[in-house]
Amino acid sequence: MRISLPLASLLVAGAISGCGGTDAPAPSVLTGTAAVGVPIVNGDVNVVCAGGNAITPTKTLSTGLWQVTLSGQTLPCAVRVSGGTVNAAANTGTYHSIAMTLGTVNITPLTDLVVANLAGKDPANWFAAPNLAAIQGVDVDAALGRIKTAWGLSTALGTKNPLTTAFTATNTDPLDNVLEALATARTNAGISTHSALLPHVISISISTPQGFDFATAFVPFASTGTGSSGTGSSSSANCQAGETATVYTTTAANAPFGNGQQVCFNATPTTLSFAGKTLTNPTPNTAVTAPFSAYRFSDAGNVYEVIFDVAGLYEINLSVGGIFNGQFAPGAGTSTGAGSGNTGAAGTGNLTMQVRVNGIASSSITVGNVPMPTTQADFCAGVQNDTNFTSIGTNAGGTLTINNCSYSGNSATINATLALTSPVAMSIPYTVIYTYN
Repeated sequence: MRISLPLASLLVAGAISGCGGTDAPAPSVLTGTAAVGVPIVNGDVNVVCAGGNAITPTKTLSTGLWQVTLSGQTLPCAVRVSGGTVNAAANTGTYHSIAMTLGTVNITPLTDLVVANLAGKDPANWFAAPNLAAIQGVDVDAALGRIKTAWGLSTALGTKNPLTTAFTATNTDPLDNVLEALATARTNAGISTHSALLPHVISISISTPQGFDFATAFVPFASTGTGSSGTGSSSSANCQAGETATVYTTTAANAPFGNGQQVCFNATPTTLSFAGKTLTNPTPNTAVTAPFSAYRFSDAGNVYEVIFDVAGLYEINLSVGGIFNGQFAPGAGTSTGAGSGNTGAAGTGNLTMQVRVNGIASSSITVGNVPMPTTQADFCAGVQNDTNFTSIGTNAGGTLTINNCSYSGNSATINATLALTSPVAMSIPYTVIYTYN
């Protein structure tokens, strides 16, 4: 690893302590994941509580994570997400949930069904004028129980509560697999939209749509970790004309591809084809500068960041559910090219770091003569294995989770969440931005 991570750790720790640290009273927080089997990105989250002032709407992150702080409001609270994107396409669905306690409250198609049964009406009509003061926790539990029993979700959910169990919108998360199976069962029944399911659950006596079979739809998801990309090519794949042979490097336990597996890619700035599929509509990474360019292609919970230099395909970095999973590198000669690498003449540069905690930016710190990472794998592996960085969570009395790590050209970004459990459960999102000059 070629970055002085202890310095970065001190910067992050300072920013957190500057926002109150563990000595300040923890605010009342509602937080959770908005997802439909994949994250709802940049969605609008509105929260209405039984009492108190209106709460300022917030946006979901790239992982679907959202958070609001309560100040004088009274539980329960009604929650709604709308807008944003799903798999880089416009999200046309609106989903609801209900918070009976502080902490985690997810917003998904399944929580929307629970609200519909609880309210006995379309959740959109309920949210317009929710009679929250009359709702008890046992009412919510009863509504969830009716849906689990009627549609056969009990085994798949086990002890997980879709409203209050924290999860990540990735294809390795059991709760996310339930959401994917729910969508599959709906599609298999010929039901094109989630809203068409609502009339079946608004009565206490729940009906099952014709052709809807959750148990069968859940079978492929019963064993997690296979990933939506399948097994890809064999280790001795023969690439076709126009394709580039790459080798995947990973240390992740649940990687969609095996360590050392060869995969053939046909990559352009507009399309990415591999393993019998073609991804389109990428998002350019404008932080990457010449001689590099980068484009992010989404495939369910997987994001392939394709990086080009003047010679063509440079590397492909794979993130699963917003967490760096591994890297595809072209098979031969990529580490010995002359003149176009990102390490500079002596492999060092000036490093500028800035931390944003809850969206509030710290002042920047610049350090001279810092060795530069050569690849995203080099940078991110060092971050995730650096005890100075990850011990921030322990020192603060909680747990630090690195949600996303990316490095391209001359810039890197780490998105992380500090989860505290005492005195009140809360999550603090922060971002560390590195720029090499």
